[in-house]
Amino acid sequence: MITAFVHIQTEPSAASTVANRIASIDGVAEVYSVTGEWDIIAIVRLAEYDQLATTVPDQIGAVEGIVRTSTVLAFRSFTREDMDATWDIGLS
Repeated sequence: MITAFVHIQTEPSAASTVANRIASIDGVAEVYSVTGEWDIIAIVRLAEYDQLATTVPDQIGAVEGIVRTSTVLAFRSFTREDMDATWDIGLS
């Protein structure tokens, strides 16, 4: 599974409309409105790396109201359960 975080800057007052459109794209797992330099962050989860080429630039990038994007790929996921298992020595 490939996980990507797509940072999205929108035109003024377009964030809500853009977020709703992005949320309906296949492979987009979650969409957040955020503070700071970016207006939206979309979490994309795909089975294969090659799918990024159609999902991010072709589908997300084509949504009207987007000014620019920046995509970050995840190497590894760390969850509370992963961390708890790492330190569990079986005494409980």
